[in-house]
Amino acid sequence: MGDGVSNKEAIAALALAQSQMKTPHKDATNPHFRNRYASLKSCIKAIKPALNDNGFALIQAAGKDEQGHYIQTTFEHTSGGLFTSKFYMEPEKKGMQGLGSAATYAKRYGLLGLAGIEPDEDADDDGNAADEPPAAPKPKPQPKKPDPEAEHDAAVREEQNTAPSTPQQLKKMMEDKIKAATETWQLKKILEEHGKDFMVIKKDNPKNSSELNAYWKLRLEQLNTGER
Repeated sequence: MGDGVSNKEAIAALALAQSQMKTPHKDATNPHFRNRYASLKSCIKAIKPALNDNGFALIQAAGKDEQGHYIQTTFEHTSGGLFTSKFYMEPEKKGMQGLGSAATYAKRYGLLGLAGIEPDEDADDDGNAADEPPAAPKPKPQPKKPDPEAEHDAAVREEQNTAPSTPQQLKKMMEDKIKAATETWQLKKILEEHGKDFMVIKKDNPKNSSELNAYWKLRLEQLNTGER
């Protein structure tokens, strides 16, 4: 607290200044945590006018000693009395950017602490910027694995939009589908989805229907024995 301890004039002036100080307005948003907080500019705007009106000069200077880097905040009165505090910085980020962010944090809390004003509820802002580790990169979306059944269903829908117009064309389409099947479940789906088509072919030409049924059974036997 310096010479202000024995300087009644300075103590009285600080007490009066504190009664005139305003609560800093939350004018900034932490980009990482999305919380609102009062910036250093807002704190100075709320505190400094009351100090100046009561004969105080506000000084915030950087320094370094055996304990590390710090910001020293001083309220120096015209009577010669002064009040001081040190706020040590421990930036986690390397370089001037991390040190600058830590210095802003130290200035704000040094000022609030010496003025005797409580920080905001969501005040841990630029401090997070000073010591927060770099954000981990977002994982790249993994490509979707192919879904054989979904692809089969999509093919069926496409075929329905371009359905054959004659029994002969219908028979040719069914033969192509049977030939293209690589799994037994695909063959069984052909029966489930094209039962009416088989009946149309049988009604038009029973011989074609018998040939188609025989080809279906042959293909099923081939797939069951591992032939693709």
